[in-house]
Amino acid sequence: MDVLVLGAGRSSWYLLDYLNRTALSEGWSVLACDMDIAALQKRTGGMQAVTGMQLDVENSTALEEQIKQSRVVVSLLPPSMHSRVATLCLTCNVHLATASYVSTEMQALHTGAKEKGLVFLNELGLDPGIDHLSAMQILNDLRAGGCEILSFESYCGGLVHPDDEGDNPWKYKFSWNPRNVVLAGQGGMAMFRKDGQIRYVPPHRLFAVAETMQIPGIGSFDAYANRDSLGYEQMYGLEQASTIVRGTLRRAGFCSAWQVLVALGFTDAVSPLAHGISSAAELVRCLTGLKQGGKLSDWLLHAGIINPGQARYFDFLNLENQNEKVENAVYAADILQHSLLKSWALRSSDRDEVVMYHRVKGVKGDRPFEVHSTFRLAGKDSEHTAMAATVGIPLAMGVVRILRNEVMGKGVVVPVASEWYESLLPRLKEEGIFFTETREF
Repeated sequence: MDVLVLGAGRSSWYLLDYLNRTALSEGWSVLACDMDIAALQKRTGGMQAVTGMQLDVENSTALEEQIKQSRVVVSLLPPSMHSRVATLCLTCNVHLATASYVSTEMQALHTGAKEKGLVFLNELGLDPGIDHLSAMQILNDLRAGGCEILSFESYCGGLVHPDDEGDNPWKYKFSWNPRNVVLAGQGGMAMFRKDGQIRYVPPHRLFAVAETMQIPGIGSFDAYANRDSLGYEQMYGLEQASTIVRGTLRRAGFCSAWQVLVALGFTDAVSPLAHGISSAAELVRCLTGLKQGGKLSDWLLHAGIINPGQARYFDFLNLENQNEKVENAVYAADILQHSLLKSWALRSSDRDEVVMYHRVKGVKGDRPFEVHSTFRLAGKDSEHTAMAATVGIPLAMGVVRILRNEVMGKGVVVPVASEWYESLLPRLKEEGIFFTETREF
């Protein structure tokens, strides 16, 4: 078999669809594996070049047997499982592709993969992925034109389409891993450079210092820095830039309300719950001292934590009246996530929306310039989401390049070289994924 796809989650349909279309003309075969037979049938139905098979990836012997028979393995498994799959790929001399950030464990396999002539492709999805391709095209084009880059900002948001927000004041619904949303920012300090000053923002302050971002032609958003922006300054060639920020977008008002939940401890995933606390209502009373029958928004207003305009955010969640026991809840974050899965669920007809924005500033000679590059895509419904498309399609394109032996670099590869954006951006445009750019000199 040519391609082994591990995981049949929401992003897999677009990846499998693209691989199926290409495989039919190339004569390739694709095997999609998951423990969930129903999910496999839903994702692979009608795809002539794709076969579905139940596979327990925890069974190392069975997993290795399938990897041995493949040319490229695509891991759509949780990021924590990628390094295990990658180690098996290295042992079996098989290429690998994921959409996830390069972990320390993955990077440790670089030399071994390079020596064997293998491509371990990472960070080719939406963010990271499409952001790399589009940003590097802009930056390299500006440099080739004699421009000096002084400031680079890149933001992305997986959101709900404005027409499908309903009465939800958060203007947010889950279109990707809910756990990552609940624990957003908790991976350590957000690190970036702003106006020549290195900035560190700890997780408990991240949403409190979110900025307002005006995106031309789209509107106003909350924007907060994510992870380590400084880790990309060398990769992007921005060592001399006074500003480098990579961040996440939410609708205006989200971050200040979310900061309340963070500050009160609702997103905690460190301190185990005790004394039988297992419902949202119990958690509210535990964290605030609110009496049974009381209203959380009233307590927050009385404590001076929120203003009257923010009460609707917490009335919508209605945490204080949710008495359902959450099985296997270990942390406060588990209970909050369980509640939000109901409050922020996409209805079958709901559409999500992806928004990405790059802003580059600099000088050409003695003239300042600004570049604004925006991308916006709406999903079709709760299954065929924009998030799934923008993760699955570019990753599938990367797999095709590996199968065609078009990738020059070997070992652990991140798609920032010109070979990637020159190849993939035109193909992404054919799939409806493209940027609108304005340049002001």
